[in-house]
Parts: sequence; C-alpha cells; structure tokens
Amino acid sequence: MKKIGLYLGTFNPIHHGHITLANYFANNTDLDEVWVVLTPQNPFKKNYNLIEDNHRLEMANNTFNHLKNIKVSDIEFKLDKPNYTIDTINRLSEDFPNKQFTLLIGEDNLANFHHWKDYSKILDLVGVYVYPRKTDINIDQELITNNKINILDAPKIEISSDQIRKRMKEGDDIKSYLPKEIYKYIIEKKLYK
Repeated sequence: MKKIGLYLGTFNPIHHGHITLANYFANNTDLDEVWVVLTPQNPFKKNYNLIEDNHRLEMANNTFNHLKNIKVSDIEFKLDKPNYTIDTINRLSEDFPNKQFTLLIGEDNLANFHHWKDYSKILDLVGVYVYPRKTDINIDQELITNNKINILDAPKIEISSDQIRKRMKEGDDIKSYLPKEIYKYIIEKKLYK
C-alpha cells in the first residue's frame, strides 16, 4: 500500500519554502508520494487576499508536477466550502482505498489542531507529520504525546505567503522567495495588486 503525504494549503502564492518542504517529505521520510492539495477556502483564514483558484492551480502545476514523487490535487475544488480536512480525507479514502494517507502540517497548525472539525476522527484515520514553524508556540501535551503525531526535524521555513503578499503590496522585491516561473506568472497576470 502506497503511503501518501497530504500537504494542504492555499499556496497563495507558492514559494521556495513550500517546495523545500514538499521535497523533504517526498524524499526524506517513509512517504512514497506527496500530494499538494490546493484549498479554495480555509475555514480559519479570511479569503480577501486569495487569488482565483485557477491561478493557484496553474502555479502549483508549473511548480510541482515535474518534481519527483510530488503531485498536485484539486480534490478540494470539488468539495463543499469551506474546506474541512476531515471531508478531504474521507473523500480521498473513498476514492483511493488502496492508499494510506498522512497529513503534513506546520507546528502552528498543530497548536490549533484541537479546534479543527472532527480532529479526533482525523487522528483515527491518518497519521500526522509536523514540520517546525515558530519556537514560541504552546502545543497541548496530549497532542505531542499522541502516537499518531510525529514531529519531524524538517527544514524550518522563515517566510510565509502572507509575508510575501504584504511585501508585494509595499513594493518590496520578492523575487528571491519565489521560483522564477512563479514570479513571472504573478507579474504577467498582475496578481496580488
């Protein structure tokens, strides 16, 4: 049975940190593949800065589909909004009963994991791999000691999509944070203005 890591997010926009983490999980863990799952509407985030789904999907396909053991999924585009992780896992488990799924989340998400819809059911269905984010996050001890949750020594990413969008609005140069093709796409399509 293939083990698939589900790397969910709005990827708004995709940056080098996303690529680094996807590559890390695909090539330095027991996962056979990483599926980058684009989220149209995160229930915890305001979407006023979210560019259209088709632009984010295009950028994701351009970025990830040529990388080894990494695929892009638009499964959440077909689900009810807002997108809840439990619904995505249930749907993927139905569609791919021969695959074992593992959720890939940041340490900041683990701190709020107990607020996720049906979080205990998520843990019944899948394992969770956690990558480091900030050092000053308080995480419930029960989650840290849960045998379904593994905190990995993955690369720590210091930049976020939120920071990139903010810097763009302020007129800062953001080229160094993005792959060339993503930067070019954003400029050509006049995104994040």
